Amino acid sequence: MCGFVIFINCGNESELLHATNEIQHRGPDDSETRWFADHNSGLGHNRLAIIDLSPKAHQPMLNKETRDWIIYNGEIYNFREIKNELLKLDFVFYSDSDTEVILKAYQRWGKSCLDKLNGMFSFVIYNEINKNIFAARDRLGIKPFYYYFKKSQLIIASEIKSILKCSDYAPEPDYYALYTPVHYQPAPYTGFKEIYKLKPGHFLEFIEGNLKIEPYWRITPSEIEVNPFDAIEELDFLLNDSVKLQMISDVPVGSLLSGGLDSSIICALMQRLTNHQASTFTIKFEFSDLKKQGNVDDSYFASKVAKHFDFDHSEIILKPDIINLIFKMVWHLDEPLSDPSAISTYLISKAARDRGIVVLLNGMGGDEVFAGYRKQLACLKAEQYQRILPFFIQKTLKNVFSLIPESTSKRSFRYIRWIKQFSKFGSLPQFERFISSSNSAINSEIYNNFFTDPPEYEKTYLYSQAIEQFQTYNLSYLTKMCLNDCLIYLPNHNLNYSDKASMAASVESRPPLVDHRIVEFMFSLKPELRIKGNIQKFLLKKAAEKYLPKEIVYRPKAPFSVPLRGWIKNELDEMVCDLLSFDSIKKRGLHNPELIQKIIHDNKKGLHDYSQIIFRLMISEIWFKTFFS
Repeated sequence: MCGFVIFINCGNESELLHATNEIQHRGPDDSETRWFADHNSGLGHNRLAIIDLSPKAHQPMLNKETRDWIIYNGEIYNFREIKNELLKLDFVFYSDSDTEVILKAYQRWGKSCLDKLNGMFSFVIYNEINKNIFAARDRLGIKPFYYYFKKSQLIIASEIKSILKCSDYAPEPDYYALYTPVHYQPAPYTGFKEIYKLKPGHFLEFIEGNLKIEPYWRITPSEIEVNPFDAIEELDFLLNDSVKLQMISDVPVGSLLSGGLDSSIICALMQRLTNHQASTFTIKFEFSDLKKQGNVDDSYFASKVAKHFDFDHSEIILKPDIINLIFKMVWHLDEPLSDPSAISTYLISKAARDRGIVVLLNGMGGDEVFAGYRKQLACLKAEQYQRILPFFIQKTLKNVFSLIPESTSKRSFRYIRWIKQFSKFGSLPQFERFISSSNSAINSEIYNNFFTDPPEYEKTYLYSQAIEQFQTYNLSYLTKMCLNDCLIYLPNHNLNYSDKASMAASVESRPPLVDHRIVEFMFSLKPELRIKGNIQKFLLKKAAEKYLPKEIVYRPKAPFSVPLRGWIKNELDEMVCDLLSFDSIKKRGLHNPELIQKIIHDNKKGLHDYSQIIFRLMISEIWFKTFFS
């Protein structure tokens, strides 16, 4: 919806203006800054007008009774319900915006107002009299929230690049954060020293120069026994209600459609709940690129779904200027987050914006909440693998599989790739198996050699956060994996790049599958309703049978990805050689140049698929050049 920044006891009015302009892509419809010279503080806001398009919804917005100012990014889907409750309490409203509803709800209920909000949001409320701040981020971390705090100085912003415009902050890499096994930054870390993310489901208070951060919501899994038919009915209601609420808008709403289960059920419900023809968008790749990647053509299934429901469907052929787009996305993502799907998300969002669509629903969160990742099933199957085969046979198979090539110059052998990957983590204990199962994760075997002088693998922040969830709850293995994915991977990776990439095109993305009510419901259920036998997303698929053809409901899992393997070996080959040369890696001093050259060599020969790791290394180097050189 928007982008905001607030300086407290730091910077100046000119720097605040620059910081606000730096994120104008988040809100091209209106922009305003307000500086309080006697406080040496100020607020800046860029507006993407979606609910109440009139000037009455302008931000920063003031509550004249309390002298509270609000800057806000997001949507409160149940704002009309909350507004009606406040009207009965004799509150007066001057706009039809959800922004004013938050402001008045805070006046009435204080920080307890957060319990009433159903939506995606990050906001700051600043009192111009006592100079205190109350700020919060939504439960699942859909909307970004960054802050810098030192002594009495505080900066909060929707994107890090706004913080960098304040002369009181000197940009510096956070090497402890960068020594992470994964290709993203788990909250509160960002890769920038002293700049942090507010964790999802937390609020922040700044009172008399003191900062306090506390949680207001958390997932409390229980795994209770329920009737499967009752569970299907409940999920059916929640899905319909979530999509209905997230279609609330005063501007046109469309949806991303990949042809997979998550996006297809959202689009089907969207069409069911409106009298208009739903606008859908999908990405299409060249056949040769798909072959090199080892992926199926998602656009085929997307087209089938679109024809079945008579959507107004658009296909975007991906023939981008990859190199320029990579640099562009690194700047927009702020953090060293290396997922090329951000490029696809940006291109789809741009195509939607060009057609007048300002809001896009998407299927983010489906894999984390309902257990749709292949790695989750693979980790479960490894239990049987370990029981059936003696360890020495497992080790022998791993050594044999390591010698088998995964690709040629023209195609990728995905089943060989999957078997080799499974052989690497299938023999590990439950927790180590889970944390090593991602094809972009640096496992404990190579971690110490991958970096120069890193902390111990077990002392990385990711490891400590992930193992805490495994040790805190007495739950099934599957529920623990889904809980980790929802608390760490979903907000810091998927929702992060989805927001930044769509907002780069001035489009708001909304993920109905991470409505907090759906998340709470799924974490109250037994694991068999997530994966039953070999059927992943079991409950979601049973609910979707009512709306979708079975061919779509039960089609094999296909990730939302780009042809990265082909790009690394072709279009990006020269960039790889330049950015990741021995001398460049050695000069940067973060990674081991000998190992990196071996990784590049083995990937070129097709012996191992290291495309994700190579892309991560490229993004890291571009990130350093963008923000520190």
